[in-house]
Amino acid sequence: MSLQRFSYKALDIRGKPMNGFMDARSQEEVGSWLSDRQYFVLEISLTPLGSLAAMTTRALTISQREMNYFLMQLSSLLNAGCPLIMSLQALHKQLPESNLRSLLKDLKEKIETGKSFSDALKNHPRVFSNLFITMVEVGEIGGILDQILERYAQLYDSMFRIRAKVIKSMIYPIILLVVTIVVAWALLVWVFPNFVKNFEGNGQLLPGPTRFVIAISTVLSTYTWQIAFGVILAFVLFMAFRKSDRGGRILSIIGLGIPFIGALVQHIELALFARTLGTLIKCGVPILTSLGAVERAHSNTVFKEALADIKGGVARGESLSQGLGKHRNIFPDSLILMADVGERSGNTGGMLEKAGQMYERDLETTIDAVVTLIQPLLVIFMGIFVVILALAMYLPLFDLIKMVK
Repeated sequence: MSLQRFSYKALDIRGKPMNGFMDARSQEEVGSWLSDRQYFVLEISLTPLGSLAAMTTRALTISQREMNYFLMQLSSLLNAGCPLIMSLQALHKQLPESNLRSLLKDLKEKIETGKSFSDALKNHPRVFSNLFITMVEVGEIGGILDQILERYAQLYDSMFRIRAKVIKSMIYPIILLVVTIVVAWALLVWVFPNFVKNFEGNGQLLPGPTRFVIAISTVLSTYTWQIAFGVILAFVLFMAFRKSDRGGRILSIIGLGIPFIGALVQHIELALFARTLGTLIKCGVPILTSLGAVERAHSNTVFKEALADIKGGVARGESLSQGLGKHRNIFPDSLILMADVGERSGNTGGMLEKAGQMYERDLETTIDAVVTLIQPLLVIFMGIFVVILALAMYLPLFDLIKMVK
């Protein structure tokens, strides 16, 4: 089921009315999200897409780099003792005209009208995640907003650096692969057919490698546009399949089962799980609310289903370590042990944060290993292609030389 936008009216624990919008799959999901935060729900209704103007003047989006900058700067200002309004004003003044500058202005104006920071954030669901809004709410209620923002800024910065490392590590292999495909296409479609045309005219029986390459060249040159259309159509169908519930689950299972790639995906999800859940618990967020927020933060369907099951078990009275133990196929024994030690010592959040740091270090090692493996594989692929093409081009020459002799 696709996401829809719902508007809601509720009362917080102090009886203060609050209105907002949320993207969810159903009214029940919105109600559960509000109940987790101890809000009394008054009304939940589906908001037509045409009424988005009532929420914001326009839908704002900012890049991950801008978000990282915003969080680091705002947390630094708050920790230095600067009030929230003045912090937002200072950041707004020093930025050039951009979406982030417009966002800061909108947040400041809403707070000045009497809304809380978390209420102002809810007007921008495309920018701020439910996880961040939950942590801000906890910070406002507990009077520790500066500490909450500092922790979330560190968490976001950590995940931002990991994503940047993955992208940076894959740039060279992707460029190498694209160049290889383009060069291979050009050689097979334009260069090779002209080269072997003379040999075909002599009625000479061409060697097997040459006939094989000619067959591929003929297909590529004859059906160029059909192949291009087929590739684009396959990509569109793949993206639609990936976004569906069943397709997302199948691809998540396949992704975890691929050697090296599966380890990379697992380490990314484990680092996100441990760091996020540890940060939430350490900030005083209830365990059920924390698990719900972490579940929504994950994109891998296998982990989302496991977290939903763990959350249900905790609601029935199980411990976190017991819930993790039921899913040893994705949660390693080391994480389960650290969760158990944390529960026994009353420091679950701290132990999970340490586990997250450990998995982040393992993730960097895994990234290096995957990239180190991909690069020689691409070189081997290029070498095999060059050898086949060379044999296809020069074997007829050798046969011609033998005939002349």
